[in-house]
Amino acid sequence: MNLEPKKVFDYFEMLSQIPRESGNEKGVSDFLKKFGEEKGYKVVQDDSLNIIMEVPPTKGMEDRPKVILQGHMDMVCEKGKDSKHNFETDPIELIVDGDSLHANDTTLGADNGIGVAMAMALAEEEHGPLKIIVTVSEETDMHGAKDLEAKYLEGKYLINIDSEEEGVLTVSSAGGKLLKSKFVFNEEAYTGKAFDLHLHGFLGGHSGMEIANNRGNMIKVIAEILNNIDGAKLIDINCGTKQNAIPREGKLVLVADEKALKEAIDFVKEKFKDVAGELVIECKETSHDGKVLTADDTKKLANYLLELPTGPHTFINEAKKVLESSSNLAIAKKVDDAVEVFVSLRFASSSLSEEFGKIYLDIVEKYGCQGEFINPYPEWEYRKESDFREIVKKIYKEITGKEMEEEFTHGGLECGVFYKKNSDLDIISIGPDTVGAHTQKETLSISSTKRVYDHLVKVLKAL
Repeated sequence: MNLEPKKVFDYFEMLSQIPRESGNEKGVSDFLKKFGEEKGYKVVQDDSLNIIMEVPPTKGMEDRPKVILQGHMDMVCEKGKDSKHNFETDPIELIVDGDSLHANDTTLGADNGIGVAMAMALAEEEHGPLKIIVTVSEETDMHGAKDLEAKYLEGKYLINIDSEEEGVLTVSSAGGKLLKSKFVFNEEAYTGKAFDLHLHGFLGGHSGMEIANNRGNMIKVIAEILNNIDGAKLIDINCGTKQNAIPREGKLVLVADEKALKEAIDFVKEKFKDVAGELVIECKETSHDGKVLTADDTKKLANYLLELPTGPHTFINEAKKVLESSSNLAIAKKVDDAVEVFVSLRFASSSLSEEFGKIYLDIVEKYGCQGEFINPYPEWEYRKESDFREIVKKIYKEITGKEMEEEFTHGGLECGVFYKKNSDLDIISIGPDTVGAHTQKETLSISSTKRVYDHLVKVLKAL
């Protein structure tokens, strides 16, 4: 690719050649380790595969305060229903379209590959003492950030390059946790006519960034279908792939009366007609050899899925869609003798965690399910006084003539974990314009990437 800034996009292209889904980061971690060592940096690859690079200061800038540049090496792997891409082996196919960079019907991985590429390139600009930290598994449980030893966070400033809107200075972020539940069912012998449904057409998206934007939820569609057919018997359900992605397609196999099924499909198409995208339901008759859920347990499962809240819960500012708490009914999947259901909860303050979580535990108990909260991560609290923020905003205005807007993000950032380890760190998050994160339509603005990079170059020089 012949794009500017050349080093940034060259490094991004290199990262895009390496499979790096959350949990499969060994290859990209080894690549970053080798990169740092070849540049002459002091590199640590810790037991979790996080990479820490100590970059010596530019001559004459040794007395400047230490800055940490931080991003994560993993990416969410989503693809279109007809894509043959294998995320375990295939490189991401990059496509330039005017000012936009996207992939071939898969997630692009700009979240957060472009942030890592910027940090790699910034190490070769003018700066004081610099540290680059690249973590694993940010997109799942943040265990990379959680496992990082606090000694590596010694410094004055931390710049997280994992935001998705130019001109916005992210100054705090939500905390969260994941509800993992199991609906254990009873089965009976298969009789009747079976149907295989493939549901798609919703836009999906990042459950922190898009949850208030009427993206729909395909698990709710499936639950409505099951609930609206008397005597329906579930054979299989598989909907949702990632805890932080709004489910946009799914599979349902069931035994049902054909007329009742058609009426249920017509019902959900009408009910969800105003959702962004277009609900498509492909239905065909199929055969089945094994057992099926009883009609009673199928109805009970449908009611359980319908009762679990998903979407915005409370707002800090409803008019501006500034969320205080939300949830994403993320995954419903039949596994052996149970349907596993995952709900991702987000909240702006830890005081909301117990109150919000109790709503879900009460529903779990009501339906006799097994449930627990796992993978908690802390919120990042707003720092009332920050000379660092003022420097960053001042330079942005000098470059663009525009004011930089401070924003709380409802997405979870590793900044909260780092803040808990070193509350003296002055932290910001910044990044170029990216849309459609966590979907196969993820797109990065090339010109915005250059502007954000140029801004960061000046910030490092000015500190």
